Amino acid sequence: MRFILDEAIAVVAFVVHSFVLLAQAITLSTCIIAHNNALLALLVSNNFAEIKSNVFKRVSKENLHNLVYYDIIERFHIMAFLLFVLAQNILEAEGPWFDSFLINASLVFLCEVLIDAIKHSFLAKFNEIKPVAYSEFLEDLCKQILNDKPDDRQKDLTFIPLAPACVVIRVLTPVYATLLPAGPFIWRIFWILLWSVLTYFMLAIFKIIVGLILRCLANWYVNLRLTRKQHVD
Repeated sequence: MRFILDEAIAVVAFVVHSFVLLAQAITLSTCIIAHNNALLALLVSNNFAEIKSNVFKRVSKENLHNLVYYDIIERFHIMAFLLFVLAQNILEAEGPWFDSFLINASLVFLCEVLIDAIKHSFLAKFNEIKPVAYSEFLEDLCKQILNDKPDDRQKDLTFIPLAPACVVIRVLTPVYATLLPAGPFIWRIFWILLWSVLTYFMLAIFKIIVGLILRCLANWYVNLRLTRKQHVD
């Protein structure tokens, strides 16, 4: 009975999380696609409220570590949202739209990076945390990528991909629907299965390539940190 209750709570939480991310993606899509830039300006300006709500809080180094990981996950969510906006433009936009999309998407992403940089600058300053702590956070993350598990590692980066995957599926479904040829139902089922298999293999290959690149970069950074520590000693 307890197992069933836990599963039900997990499913409800997953569904709610998916709808929240989808609502955020639709909001961002409306702001970017709208010809009136007031919505986009409002969205960007509201992000600065994040600075006000965080910079004057007392945080420990461990809490700052958690906040860094949260910002990493949030950055990934924004990339998924921008993919959603791109798909909406492909399906619905009329006339030249790519230049405008690229400018607005870059503005949203750069503002997010700028806000995070300002937020962490204030947090590190007011809580007397040295900037080298962020190098330690990055080294810890690189060791996670390399599957290195030292005893002094503080926290793992936990990313739950189910809800963002729902957003991506919502993005790809209407795009693939436009590629289906007219014909009998069996023929359309064949093309749906074909596109699904091709998408699976493309995503699997992309995951392998990204994993190899991340491992190379992580190995390089860990060796760099080790060399610097040896020089300091």
